[in-house]
Amino acid sequence: MGVLRACRWLEKALTRVELGAALLAFAAMLALSVADIIGRNLFHVTLPGGDLILRQMVLWVALPGAALAVAAQRHLHLDPANLAARPRWRKWTAPPFNLAAAFVCVLLTHAAWAYWQGELQYQAAEAIWLTWLGLILPVAFGLLALHFLLRAVLANQVEAA
Repeated sequence: MGVLRACRWLEKALTRVELGAALLAFAAMLALSVADIIGRNLFHVTLPGGDLILRQMVLWVALPGAALAVAAQRHLHLDPANLAARPRWRKWTAPPFNLAAAFVCVLLTHAAWAYWQGELQYQAAEAIWLTWLGLILPVAFGLLALHFLLRAVLANQVEAA
């Protein structure tokens, strides 16, 4: 029972951090958008790199949101048991499908990490800050993998709890 309790605690802690990150990113997007609109309309200037930051902030909102969807079991379900809507089957199919999704997310984490390292290596010095914002890709895919692993462990216990 200790492992299940630890998994539940970890998932709750992760969802709090992810929600906080998504909310902060959304607030930053909103503030930056308003500042850019005011700057364009009143002063005929834009914030340097504002559009690039906004593009990155979309990822900072969407990817933690995807992890929150997995934790809440509100992500896209493609397995046949969910399509057939048979809860009895879900007991047997949820763990392997969650493990398969975790495996795919691990592969995506590896690819995103390699991509990010290449970006970091070849980015111009004046735009290195933009590369650091791109770190959300490997981090988010890693978090998704962790959430799917937790879902595989907790799949049947959460319904009973």
